[in-house]
Amino acid sequence: MAKAIPLTKPARPRFLKARAGWPEMLPTLAWLVALIVVPLVYILRMSFSADPFALTATGWSLANYADSIPFYWDNLLNSVLIGLSATILAFAIAMPVAYGISFYGGRWKAVLLFAFFAPFLTSYLIRIVAWQTLLGANGPLFGPLQQIAGLEVRVLGTPFAVVAGLTYQLVPFVLLPLHAAFNRIDRTLCAAADDLYSGRCGGRGAAIGAVGGLAIGLLLAAVFFDRGGIFATWPIAFVLAAAGLGAAVGGTMTERFALIVFPLSRNGFIAAAVLSFIPALGDYVNAALLGDIRTQMLGNVIQAKFLVELDYAGAAALSATLLVAAMLLLTLLLRLIRGTELLDVV
Repeated sequence: MAKAIPLTKPARPRFLKARAGWPEMLPTLAWLVALIVVPLVYILRMSFSADPFALTATGWSLANYADSIPFYWDNLLNSVLIGLSATILAFAIAMPVAYGISFYGGRWKAVLLFAFFAPFLTSYLIRIVAWQTLLGANGPLFGPLQQIAGLEVRVLGTPFAVVAGLTYQLVPFVLLPLHAAFNRIDRTLCAAADDLYSGRCGGRGAAIGAVGGLAIGLLLAAVFFDRGGIFATWPIAFVLAAAGLGAAVGGTMTERFALIVFPLSRNGFIAAAVLSFIPALGDYVNAALLGDIRTQMLGNVIQAKFLVELDYAGAAALSATLLVAAMLLLTLLLRLIRGTELLDVV
């Protein structure tokens, strides 16, 4: 009796499949270890040094954390709140642009992208100095008010100036991943969705949008207004306006975007969130040039400790604290994005 010959090869064990890719990954792992792991280990070891003014860690001590974190808690809170605000506003600006260029740009996609990115070919510092001029009391925005109406508007030195400048710097980091993610979506699925999901999200979308707008409004009110007076008249009106805007956006959002486009481009949203929030959390140049002592972020303290006070261990402890805060917030963000299916709630 003839023996049957299987047409397919037997499946390889999973551990053999994992081992097969190791030679190709070795160069990448070597670069990661040399450029990321080793510096992080050095910073962590330095943060426990008993001599804060030595470039080489000596001994072990927790005093660097005990002395730094409680004293600079407000700066850490500024970093988190300002970084989150700038990231959210960068998404609000870049997402419609990326969506419009990807779906409706046609043969002008490359030209539109270049036109959007052209200003960012200049120096980072020059762009911040330009914002100093733009937001100055005698600048092109507020100078005419002073000349015509005699009304002097001072924006520099406020949280609004820092968030505005930082948002402007983050927009490219949001636009490019979203544009790439939108471009990878199969257009035939969108064509089918036009027939199946041609309406608006309606009441449920408005409710979800109102909740999101309320949360964002509270965040921005905590940044732009005095935190002690967040329940005053102006902050309350600001929060209610944000909730109303969120309800309007959620109610008029198309079902095609909520049910098809967003789930298929979710990885692009995650990449954009990571690429924008990490630089925002550690930024200190915008706060130094556009803000004042009240808007100083933790990056400003780390810069001063490392270059002015020469407190290397204290700067390392604050850097490690900032890293932990970033990882916790990003973990929460990724859980929210990956764990929420709009298909279930809209």
